[in-house]
Amino acid sequence: MGILKVWNKLRDHWWGQPIVLSLLVLPVAGWLSPHLMLPDGKIYLVYLPLAVCFSLLMVYDWRALPGIALAILIRYSDHAGINFTVSMVSIYMICLTICWWGYRSQSQRRWCAGFSELKLGKYRLIWLVIIPPAVFIFGLQSAIGLDLLPDELGMMSNNGINLHTLINFQALLIGCLSSMQLFYFILRIIKNPKFARVLWGRICREIAPSVKRSELQLWFAVLLGLVAILSYHTADTGELQVPDYSLTLLLPVMLYSAMRFGYQFNGIIWATTLLVLFFNYPGYVQWSNVLHNLTMISSMMLAFTLSILLASAVHTRQRMDHAKAQSASLKDPVVGLPNLRALKRDLAKTPRSTLCFLRIAELDLLSRNYGMQLRIRFKQKLASTLHTVLEDGEDVYHLPGYDLVLRLNGSNSENKVVRIQNTLERFRLVWNGLPIHPPLGISYCSVYSEVAHLHLLLGELSSLAEMSLTSGRPENVQNDHHVVQDEIKRKVALLHWVQRSLDNNSFMLMAQPIVGVRGDAYHEILLRMLDDDGNIVPPGEFMPVIHEFGLAYQLDLWVLRHTLQFMDQNRRVLPSARFAVNLSPSSLCRPSLCKDVREALQQYQIEPYQIVLEVTESHLVQDVKYAKSSLKELRQLGCRIALDDFGTGYATYDRLKELHVDTLKIDGSFVRGMLTSKVDYQIISSICKVALMQRLSIVAEYVETAEQRDMLKSLGVDYMQGYFIGEPQPLTSLVQPEEGEETP
Repeated sequence: MGILKVWNKLRDHWWGQPIVLSLLVLPVAGWLSPHLMLPDGKIYLVYLPLAVCFSLLMVYDWRALPGIALAILIRYSDHAGINFTVSMVSIYMICLTICWWGYRSQSQRRWCAGFSELKLGKYRLIWLVIIPPAVFIFGLQSAIGLDLLPDELGMMSNNGINLHTLINFQALLIGCLSSMQLFYFILRIIKNPKFARVLWGRICREIAPSVKRSELQLWFAVLLGLVAILSYHTADTGELQVPDYSLTLLLPVMLYSAMRFGYQFNGIIWATTLLVLFFNYPGYVQWSNVLHNLTMISSMMLAFTLSILLASAVHTRQRMDHAKAQSASLKDPVVGLPNLRALKRDLAKTPRSTLCFLRIAELDLLSRNYGMQLRIRFKQKLASTLHTVLEDGEDVYHLPGYDLVLRLNGSNSENKVVRIQNTLERFRLVWNGLPIHPPLGISYCSVYSEVAHLHLLLGELSSLAEMSLTSGRPENVQNDHHVVQDEIKRKVALLHWVQRSLDNNSFMLMAQPIVGVRGDAYHEILLRMLDDDGNIVPPGEFMPVIHEFGLAYQLDLWVLRHTLQFMDQNRRVLPSARFAVNLSPSSLCRPSLCKDVREALQQYQIEPYQIVLEVTESHLVQDVKYAKSSLKELRQLGCRIALDDFGTGYATYDRLKELHVDTLKIDGSFVRGMLTSKVDYQIISSICKVALMQRLSIVAEYVETAEQRDMLKSLGVDYMQGYFIGEPQPLTSLVQPEEGEETP
């Protein structure tokens, strides 16, 4: 342990680890470089010292140069003389300095220079693979030409093309391209043994997820068998055992590895394979024409090395990018929490789980008051707090809107939910110095993999969480909640009927007369829906479902178009008929409303004054800016605007100043009690006075007796609507039968 501490202290000094490792590794690299002696000079098949020098620079940066210089000096000190030694040290230093400076200028930071950064591949190929051999060979030839070095490599042949130089150049290229990564990993492990675990983790992450151990074992068996066949030769004679073109069998084996096993794994295996093959070159080299054969083999191995490493890098990058894309698809990009897709995946991987639904009440109101950032921060902080009480494998998931879902391991769910509830009660988010703690509702249930109807289950949990806000305790789906479950089923059935009615144009349009005190009249269009048994479903049941699932605008346009179509088809019988059509507040805020209304009027050639658009006066009209703009444009188009249910909304008279309309419809709740309640009478009276000052016409709803009619008339009401005036009838009943036809 004491030796390891001393070793770690020496790694940051140029006179420490860099010198020690240079003195140890460079001689080993020279010994490991396969070569053969021919009458014309020495030929290297793979030259490793230059690759080792760059590996040392990758680990220790410029601090490695003194150690490299000392190791080269010692290595060549027993040669011909001082000129030889100085020349070799100079060639190495010039080559290393130029190339490392170029590479470092591209990598910027030393720790971005390693082999884990695939984005530096092109710079590594240029500065550490292509340029170093060229500079090194040029330096050797220059020194040999100046008689500073003996021509032991046979570079100065008078024959045109010098095959010795070409083979040695390719040996340098192969060494830098294939073995630099191998020595880099060895040096990193020697420098810090913990790096071995890091490297193993990287190799495992780069392997394709679908790779099984049997596949890897089979691949190793094929590769070892092929290398053994190529390396086998008769020791006495060096007789050829296999033809040299059998080396091409290595390419498909290694390309398969490139596609499946990753860049770093392939780099280590291929570098080792090359050294084994070149040490056993007598097994496949043709001695009858050895120089040309070695040139061809060396060129082929160089091409193989480049193809294998590039294919490995490309496939590894594709897998990494695919893994990042998959990870991003499982996380909400704004809140940063796992989403519903991640919940489905985790439920499928776990045999039994407990789903815990969190309803965060009033978060919508807080978001409007304090901004969207509050909602994001609240969910993030709440999830971070919940993680402190969750076990391994459990998580918090983001749902669109204002809710969260927890997936708990299946055992002991009741106690876990109680612990979560206690954590939620203590939770506070301090925002601008104000502690925020909106009410939180909790519901939970146990599920088994796989959950076939997750969305329906979350809807049921959402309803139970709403109940939890009132009861103050977590609600369990497994308890007796038939009422809630029946309500959810009814809501789903209503949604099905609504969508079917829209698709099949099977809604029923009713018309109720609105009669003026001066004799004129028009009709309000009322919508009815039929269930599977043909029974009429009142609007009070299916309209909330329409608003909840965002179908209001689609339904409003359906009613408007079919009303205009009816007017177009019956314009001879009803030449100047007027109809009032309801618009939901959310439709009024749609930017395309005016354009769609204008196009519908032009399509059926209906005059705009024949249409009264009724808008409900309620707090649902949140964006007054859009509503005011739409009403102004619709009035300019020629349509009449009526404010429905006037008197029941929030800030009624203030809203009246902002929304310019033509008609006020007094809510029927005031009309019903006006004969017995002085308050209702005074409210209607005040509405009539305001309407008179604003020059607005007035419609009273739910007129059911003659006494109500007379009193409303005395207060200045212009139009009456109710069962006393006329009951709703099918729209088609307004069309008078032709002469000679029986009334249906």
